Amino acid sequence: MDLFESTAPIYHVTDTQHELEAGTDSDAMMSEASTCQTMSTLGSSEVTEYFQDRFGYTYMIDENVPTVFPTDSLAERLDVLLHMIIRHCQGGKTIPAPGHELLAQGGLNCNGSRVLDLPTNSGTWVQEMAETYPSTDFVSADVKPLAPHLPHPRIKYEVYDLYAGISEPDASFDLVHARICVTLTKNYKFLMQEMHRVLKPGGLLIISEIPNQAYEVDNPSEPLRSSPLRTKAIALMRSGLTSQGIDLGSWDKMSDRLSPGHPMWGNANPDTKKETYAAVRGFHSVTTFTHFIPNGPWPADRDQRALGALAKILFKYTWKSLLPTMQMMGVPQPEAQAFVDKLLEEVEDPKYRSYAKYKLWCARKI
Repeated sequence: MDLFESTAPIYHVTDTQHELEAGTDSDAMMSEASTCQTMSTLGSSEVTEYFQDRFGYTYMIDENVPTVFPTDSLAERLDVLLHMIIRHCQGGKTIPAPGHELLAQGGLNCNGSRVLDLPTNSGTWVQEMAETYPSTDFVSADVKPLAPHLPHPRIKYEVYDLYAGISEPDASFDLVHARICVTLTKNYKFLMQEMHRVLKPGGLLIISEIPNQAYEVDNPSEPLRSSPLRTKAIALMRSGLTSQGIDLGSWDKMSDRLSPGHPMWGNANPDTKKETYAAVRGFHSVTTFTHFIPNGPWPADRDQRALGALAKILFKYTWKSLLPTMQMMGVPQPEAQAFVDKLLEEVEDPKYRSYAKYKLWCARKI
């Protein structure tokens, strides 16, 4: 099944009015991306309540939230850029075909639908969706107030400790949308169980991730080895994530964990064909989608070249954030700075090519 072939409307990426090529100015691009939303900044009292300074970068105070990337004004713009990249990967669509079909018919009962969005971040996805599906109500939750959002009568924004559970009733959503959530929590299995709990029977779960790994262009099934500094940087970042309790195995084991046969669901007999079907926990009709993301504008294909130009900007700022991560791991600042500087030189060198992977899972709650 092609998750992006249907009568669903296509939303072309028109955030930039010209094709992005190798000479794209990343700073200008980030400024352009920042204008996609009209948002004010947080007040000083809110900043001190949620955030702290670590090595000159802003992070969440809550120790239960992994310190993966800095949470500052740039993070909002990077999330808009990430949204553009994911939409590129999805053929210009904001949501895969099963999600569009469900919402277009008015939800499971055809009388209006409810969608849970995790996490809010810049709010770009949920605002776009609310404009597209007028019979749908949205709840968008996050562990941090990245920025105030434009009010919308059908969007409810919430900020709380998601790692302790989703503050919504059982079986209350037709669709749950979870984007880049593996690194949001130290207990992703529990978050999956919570997403299952709040979905209605037959409800749709959409998970999208860009795993922290790169792959060889000639053999995309092989982890990157031909770019020495990026290979080391990826290992450092993965080590830092693992040391904080992030379950990196979630990316490779997602389909298995969605299955009712996985131990995390506690099903004694996960046979969905028997009369005990209603008592079985987990998901069925699991479908997956993978799209290769080039690390720069080098592909011959026009769409992939534009995607690579966007991705190069995102990856550049991602690698810049490795500096405080290395310092948190005990690396002296001069040594960490020297490594990051050399890493960025390699990132800018067009001879070093690789792929990242955008992965998407769609599954129905049993």
